[in-house]
Amino acid sequence: MKKVDNLIEIKNLKYNDILENINIKIPKESFVAISGTNTSGKTTLIKIMSTLIDTTDKIMYNGKKIEEINKNELFKEVGIIIPDEVQKFENPTVEDELFNILENLPLEQSNKIKEYQRVLNLLHIENILTDNPNELSKLNYIKLLLGSTLLSNINLLLMDNICTDITKKERKEILTILKKLNKEEKITIIMSTDSLEDVIDTDYIYILNKGKIEMEGKTLDILKQDNKLNRIGLEIPLMIDLSVKLNDYNLLNDIILDMDRMVDTLWK
Repeated sequence: MKKVDNLIEIKNLKYNDILENINIKIPKESFVAISGTNTSGKTTLIKIMSTLIDTTDKIMYNGKKIEEINKNELFKEVGIIIPDEVQKFENPTVEDELFNILENLPLEQSNKIKEYQRVLNLLHIENILTDNPNELSKLNYIKLLLGSTLLSNINLLLMDNICTDITKKERKEILTILKKLNKEEKITIIMSTDSLEDVIDTDYIYILNKGKIEMEGKTLDILKQDNKLNRIGLEIPLMIDLSVKLNDYNLLNDIILDMDRMVDTLWK
């Protein structure tokens, strides 16, 4: 059997008047960003990749046409998080919600407990287990959505704008979790965002503009093209812009978002 290196492949995708000539390859175990302004089509693209919007003969998942895969089987491997589509939970506590998911998984009881503990350790949600899942803060709501998907041992995580309406500290916490899921859990992650502040830890980025791929490449290489990004309508945050410029002069080897850390690094 031929080895498949890409988990997702999209060829010449067109959807209504929203997307046109979209070609994307997502290698297994990669962390990929899709960015653009609010009208770029990135949310529609995430929904198409997750089969929430149906297309034909355009998308391959692990070497198979995605429309030919049973959706119940597909959703065992693919996690989808779209926070703007608010989900109502039926259980009284976060713990009950997670255990309800576990009860429907074909695992031995001992393995269910192990999965539950694994998710707690990954997301650090011990402090919200007794909270009402419908009354969580935005940060904890996202963590619960993540926990609900991670219990199924997914291979692919698709997310749309999960870092909107949270603080910088909370954003850093979520992005740290995602980086860990990618590097340690080997989960392929595709994340759409309209903020370039979210893309620092990604391997590769696609920039959408009016439904077309305007730019693509390694994330750091794309972030260096500030003039082109600005013309598209994307703003490079000050610390990223400064880090990229210092990187060009070999004064930094990394993107640093914290000013105090940058000063410490430069003074060493």
